[in-house]
Amino acid sequence: MLEEKAKEKNEKILEQIMIHLATNNRSLQEEDYKELMNSLTQSLDKKTNETFNREKFEELRLMTNMGANKS
Repeated sequence: MLEEKAKEKNEKILEQIMIHLATNNRSLQEEDYKELMNSLTQSLDKKTNETFNREKFEELRLMTNMGANKS
């Protein structure tokens, strides 16, 4: 049960980081950011998708420019 709670917490942290990344709002240095992301993804037992999709990137950029990231 504790492992499940830790996994849920890591999923929430990862989601928050991805939101910050999408808005260019990083608060960590590059090396620290990589370490944090690696530790979170390893604890979630997820495989990272390391391929770059230009179409998805442009779609995300368009959404954020239109205010989709503002609450």
